[in-house]
Amino acid sequence: MWKGRLKQDCIDASGGSVLGALRVSRARGILMAGVVMALTLTMSLHVDARARKSKRPRFCPRRYKVVSGDRLKDIARELNVKLEDLKKWNGLKSNRVPRNKRLRYRGPCVQSESIGKASHGRLKNGVSIDPDGDNKGNGWVIAARRTALWATPETKKYVYKCAAKYRAYFPKRKAAPIAIGDLSRRHGGRFPPHLSHQSGRDVDIGFINKKRPSKTGRFRRTTPRTLDHYKQWVLTKCFLDNPQTQYIFMEHSLVRSLKRYVKSLYRKRRPKMRKYLSYFPGGSKHVIRGDKEHRSHMHVRFKCPKGDRKCVN
Repeated sequence: MWKGRLKQDCIDASGGSVLGALRVSRARGILMAGVVMALTLTMSLHVDARARKSKRPRFCPRRYKVVSGDRLKDIARELNVKLEDLKKWNGLKSNRVPRNKRLRYRGPCVQSESIGKASHGRLKNGVSIDPDGDNKGNGWVIAARRTALWATPETKKYVYKCAAKYRAYFPKRKAAPIAIGDLSRRHGGRFPPHLSHQSGRDVDIGFINKKRPSKTGRFRRTTPRTLDHYKQWVLTKCFLDNPQTQYIFMEHSLVRSLKRYVKSLYRKRRPKMRKYLSYFPGGSKHVIRGDKEHRSHMHVRFKCPKGDRKCVN
């Protein structure tokens, strides 16, 4: 009798312990499932918030050129801005706006892209190097006949930087502005007689002459005798110091003349001489390239902008 009860008690105790373990295990499973669901929901909300944030349009300063027949309210409707805002941004007190005026407004930012090669490519959403259309800026001037003034934002930034540095070296009373020539057409593509200038990474810049510096942006045929080596080197050096400069094309005799000037300039500073001579023909970097064509201007080409996956150097 005693043995039977002990056996039954053992069975009940064993069964009770198993049931207890099962209940604890089930509770832990439910708890873990709840934690996983909470984490999943939190991550989902975070991703949705980031997606909504990324979809918000970014706005950038832009300009609109008024043509004959334009009315201010029609322009505002076309640009998708409020009429009151358009008047406020441009200091207008009435709805009358003169022809050829460039109105400032804020529109959605667009991503520019250089596509393909410089000699076989195109330009997407390029920017004008002269957005206000006055053919001049800090240290530079453009001949009135030029129309191919489109480039990547990077090209524009590099040209502006070197023009500003040139002007800092040589104030207006001491030097004429540099002459900027052709870049690319608005959408890139073929641009005769140029073999390149197709993808927004090329720019022509007139040589700086000693006797007849151009103040109107027109290029002048230059020889080693007429080249202002000091001013030309300050400008050229700025582009060479930019690691994004891929090539600079000049006529052979001008390359040799500028190379001799660099040797003379840095004769007492050997490390600098070695550094800058490496950019000339025969050097390890060989950025400056001699040819038979560029007698009035140097042709500067930049490397593909970062992120432009369809661009080819």
